[in-house]
Amino acid sequence: MNSEKSSGLKIGIVGGAIAGCSAEIELTRAGHDVTVFERTRGELKGRGAGIGTPISMYKALVERDLLDDDFPYFALADMPFIGRTSADDRLGHTAWVLPISLALLNWGDLYRNLRKRVPDEIYHQGINIVGAGMYDANTAELQLDDGNVQGFDLVIFADGYQSFGRRMLCPDADIQYRGYVLWRGVLDEKELEDTSPLETNIPRLTYKGLPGHLVLYFVPGHDGSVTKGERLVNWAAYIPVTAEELPGFLIDRDGRQRPGSIPPGGMRLEEENRLKALMGDHLPTYYADIINASQGTFAQAIYTINPPAYYKGRMCLMGDAGALAQPFTGSGVFKGVHNAIDLATALQEADNNVGLALRQWEAEQIKTGHHLVVLGEQMEQAFIWNPIDFSQMDEKSTAAWWNEAVTFPEEFSYAA
Repeated sequence: MNSEKSSGLKIGIVGGAIAGCSAEIELTRAGHDVTVFERTRGELKGRGAGIGTPISMYKALVERDLLDDDFPYFALADMPFIGRTSADDRLGHTAWVLPISLALLNWGDLYRNLRKRVPDEIYHQGINIVGAGMYDANTAELQLDDGNVQGFDLVIFADGYQSFGRRMLCPDADIQYRGYVLWRGVLDEKELEDTSPLETNIPRLTYKGLPGHLVLYFVPGHDGSVTKGERLVNWAAYIPVTAEELPGFLIDRDGRQRPGSIPPGGMRLEEENRLKALMGDHLPTYYADIINASQGTFAQAIYTINPPAYYKGRMCLMGDAGALAQPFTGSGVFKGVHNAIDLATALQEADNNVGLALRQWEAEQIKTGHHLVVLGEQMEQAFIWNPIDFSQMDEKSTAAWWNEAVTFPEEFSYAA
């Protein structure tokens, strides 16, 4: 292996979603020989319809040619905080509007835009990694499920929140269930009679007398269309589910026990109907009707982790395999892409001295990951466990509450 030489490195990436594709693109452009192993065959689906990231992050993706210049997205500047005033309240009371700078994307569009920049001949699908370790001081090995063993100067685990790599590199660091699930759905815009409440903002609603909250927003529709009438309404409802109740919640409609999420169309109808009725009891009717009309909803248990290390030997963690923050921070794309960019930069600055590059890179990733997890914990208290009743708040009191409850870290914010 050529791990200490200035020529390109041989790099293996485990996981071919957002973080994995971003890493491949950045590292290949830096002159490295990269191979990606993705366990799923075909196009990745079912990982969420809508995703948000700061406008500055979206612009950085375009500037680095990770996204096309005409990539479809919606730019929003308003996040109203809304509460229900009565059972027949249609739109609720807006307590305050938080100025934001947020790009709303379709997860599938983002993945496809990145994936098309990764050559098919180095993106190997249907490959499970069943073992990994150090062959010698400068070589990391991956054992494939077909018995093949491949050696690399550097192995990157970008294999998601249930990362095999994290369990191996940080065996004492366990993901922590947060006590609630994210229940999600999408609805074709053509199903709405009135789109005005969603046209220029991303409403965030607390439930009347119940922990948790809801957020809704438009994302590009099928084939990336941003044309009015062809968009999708993406909604995300955070619902408390105790650790004891979680295994029962994660049984799908075929009776199978799911490990951490239920894919679109897999939720038991009685559970889906129960949650729809719950939202009808706690939300303004306009928003409850959107949820009620959505079919094939899906859910994921929410976990976090803040690992003490990002690398060991010549193996490192990236994206949700590293620090995992709550989805409502809007930091997922930011973290995964910046992990990749920072690693490529660190290798270049260290003249491809892998050990030196990983030590310098790790320090920044640990710091940023910690800041994002802390941000998630602040938002969790504000929106899940100790929500205020927006229906009873005015602008001054709500703004003061927000400024006291949530502080964005210096390196990341979607607040304008």
